[in-house]
Amino acid sequence: MTDRIIAVFKAKNLNQKAASQLLKVSGAKMSKVMSGEQTLSGEAFGTLINEFDIHPNWLFGYIGTADEVIYMKELVPKSELEKRDQLIQELKNELGEVYKQLAEERRNK
Repeated sequence: MTDRIIAVFKAKNLNQKAASQLLKVSGAKMSKVMSGEQTLSGEAFGTLINEFDIHPNWLFGYIGTADEVIYMKELVPKSELEKRDQLIQELKNELGEVYKQLAEERRNK
C-alpha cells in the first residue's frame, strides 16, 4: 500500500512535508508511512480519497497497479457499459447480415 500512497503524492506533486500537512500527520509519522514502517489512519486515508477523488479499491490494492493512480471519475457507470454492450451486439448482428448478403451475391454470380 505504501507504493500506492507514494504514487498519489507523485501524481499530485506533493513532497513529504506538503503531504504530512494535507493529511494532518507529523513529519516523522509521514516518514514512517513512506518507508512502510507505519500506515495512515482511517481519517488520513479518507482525506486522500476525498481530496483527490482516488478510487478506494485502487488505494487499498484491490484493483490496478501502483504504477497508475485510478480516480473515481475514470470509472464508467454500469448503465453506460450496458449501452455499449448493446451497441456492440447490434453492430455484430448487422455485420453478420452484411456477410450473409455478400455470400448470397457470390453464390448468384
